Amino acid sequence: MKHSKLYDTLFLAPGFLIYLIFMIVPVVMCFLYSFTNWDGISVTYRIIGLKNFENLFRDASFYQAMQVTVIIMIVTTLIYNVLGIILATLLNDKGKLLGISRSAIFIPTVMSSVVVAFIWSYMVQTNGGVINSVIELLGGQTVDFYRTPTTTIFMISGIICWNSLGFFVVIYISTLSTIPQEIYEACMVDGAGWFQRFFHITLPLLAPGITINCILAVAGGLKQYDHVKVITGGGPGGATQTVTLFSVEKAFEYNRRGYSSAAVIILFLIIVILSVIQLSISKRHEVEY
Repeated sequence: MKHSKLYDTLFLAPGFLIYLIFMIVPVVMCFLYSFTNWDGISVTYRIIGLKNFENLFRDASFYQAMQVTVIIMIVTTLIYNVLGIILATLLNDKGKLLGISRSAIFIPTVMSSVVVAFIWSYMVQTNGGVINSVIELLGGQTVDFYRTPTTTIFMISGIICWNSLGFFVVIYISTLSTIPQEIYEACMVDGAGWFQRFFHITLPLLAPGITINCILAVAGGLKQYDHVKVITGGGPGGATQTVTLFSVEKAFEYNRRGYSSAAVIILFLIIVILSVIQLSISKRHEVEY
């Protein structure tokens, strides 16, 4: 028994050590630095209490970054879950063609977000972009995806979803595979149509998958960095800047590492709070069979 526990400990130790060094320690250090005026370079720094947080709540650029982040989070979460459920339902049946379709949807997920952002940044160009070239070829008028900050944010949200939608679809397909077919057969015998089966059986029994995907989508949307950085770099005046871009800019361009850490801690707390709320809500709506 002792040898078994020792083997278990040795087996888990490397993974736990890596997690501790690269996850736990940085979070703790970030929390500590948020109460200091450290510039990221100096050996010494001074503890200033909640001054960084007070300045953040007076910083208009931080509120703008938070607004952009929330919009991206809401749009991507809705698309991931609404479109993800629809696609998963359509692709849940067996068949060679459906298998190919699943693979096609999942392929963008394995691509680097930076590569995807570079590709799409060329595709959405107003002059010479692939999308506008096709529109012109069909006799339509070109679309300026960068016309306003709002249209740019929605365009970036669409690119983010294209990159990651397959991951959420796979989770929904996995959840659908756990629903017993006997339930559907019984409903069909009772005369239930497709929509009745979907809204009264499929959707309620998808609750565990919806919970997982909502938490992942919300966290991913709030932490968004790569796509925005590559496509717009934050935009003129930070019009499309997210909180993560705001934090990196303050840390490395203005050498305000303590101020940047405070912004990261606020984002971390928002993610934790929203995750807890989503878990508590989903537990009330989960259906057992």
